[in-house]
Amino acid sequence: MKYKIFISGNQREFKEERFAVKEIIINNSTLRDCFDVFLFEDLPAKGKSPISTYLKEVENNDIYIGIVGNEYGVKDKDGLSPTEKEFQRFIKIKPQGEILIFIKGKDDFKKDKDTQRFIKIIKESYIYKRFTNVDELKAQVLSSLISYLDNKGILSKMPFDRTICREAGYEAIDEKEVKDFLENRAIKLKVDIPKISTRDFLAKTLKVIKEEDGQFKPTNTGLLFFGKNPSKFIPQNEIRIARFRGAMRTEFIDSKEIIGPVYKMLDEVEMFFKRNTRLANKIVEFKRVDIPEYPYEAIREAVINAIAHRDYTHRGAPIMFSIFDDRIEVSNPGGLLPGLNIENLEGHHVARNKIICDIFHETKDMEKFGTGIGKMKRIMKEHGLPEPEFLEEGDFFVVKFYGPGDKILDLVSSIPEERQTDLQELGLNDRQIEALRLMINEGQILSNKKFRQLFRVTNKTASTDLNALVRKGMAQVRGRGRNVEYLAK
Repeated sequence: MKYKIFISGNQREFKEERFAVKEIIINNSTLRDCFDVFLFEDLPAKGKSPISTYLKEVENNDIYIGIVGNEYGVKDKDGLSPTEKEFQRFIKIKPQGEILIFIKGKDDFKKDKDTQRFIKIIKESYIYKRFTNVDELKAQVLSSLISYLDNKGILSKMPFDRTICREAGYEAIDEKEVKDFLENRAIKLKVDIPKISTRDFLAKTLKVIKEEDGQFKPTNTGLLFFGKNPSKFIPQNEIRIARFRGAMRTEFIDSKEIIGPVYKMLDEVEMFFKRNTRLANKIVEFKRVDIPEYPYEAIREAVINAIAHRDYTHRGAPIMFSIFDDRIEVSNPGGLLPGLNIENLEGHHVARNKIICDIFHETKDMEKFGTGIGKMKRIMKEHGLPEPEFLEEGDFFVVKFYGPGDKILDLVSSIPEERQTDLQELGLNDRQIEALRLMINEGQILSNKKFRQLFRVTNKTASTDLNALVRKGMAQVRGRGRNVEYLAK
């Protein structure tokens, strides 16, 4: 259903302004979809009295826009101008209707007496706004009608990710973020960087900026991914991350509130994760193996899902990322969409924020076929850990990843090749590899003397072998002079 608007004002004084108000509505995609405009000038010539025509028409409208200037207008037999007659008829017939009054000029004492009297009536009961030129009037009308739709709850019914952020202009977009995205996209999709302007790519390919009234404005999705300061316009765009002591949220060791464009947020989450989770080492045959406490690829998948599927209408609720001694939890505001439940999540793809998901698809950070749940399960299992747990807690969707605890070294068999360093290829001899095994696997601390005794070598050979381990970053030195000791790094 469209709301009907009646534009009223002295036709001789406000010819340009009357058509400008209509223009602002028909040229704005949102307003055009929500409003129909009545302008007396658009009516075809008829034999009926113009007074009876416009008074009858005003009864059929939901919103009265009155423009008041210096000239009161031609009075009818009852002493009232068409503008005031329309105003009075609308009040009588539509007492619950919306009245928007715009008065030209900052002072009223120069206006004729009838206009001053009319303005006094308006001031006694209605809110009004002032303007000095056509552009100011258009801006005031646009703001008032957007506010009207917002109060009606109409704008909130539009998908968040498709909605234009009218408080932001194109200058809110960081084109460097777009260029970084294009380079990442080109690498992952094995395509060339598009030979079109940044603005055209955003408008035509990703569709995250839209043109309104001759200006490009970003959608909420455009700000989330490419905004200079997304949280200025979308304050709920936040990941609150913390490392707690123990298994309860009672005392935290480290914490951070992460804001910014999406991919920078993901980078900060990864840095926080790496400094607050363990990376164990073990020598297995001729290889040094780095063993992360959790596979970050699975954790990152959960964070991306939280960004893509959260309910952004929960303005005070950030994404929560919690690291405990025994687990990691990622929770996002917004329960499961209708038709989904915990049991049937895997293999089903229902998007709350389709455009956000589409951006992640562009860089292969998210699949289009609902494979994220299965991916997290598979990665955790391959790492030697239990499958993650998925649950709803109130109006939050939560993913829990349980860690290895003290059994972190048991994860060796599942560590991928990139986490393994071939010590022989690094030029280490058998003595050095065995010395590393003792330091890393058994926690031993070696001295030059102990090294000589273990491998039956000279003082010079022991020093050469041990110092080479230090230079290659495999061991570290503690103490000085005769008290020098070597331990795992």
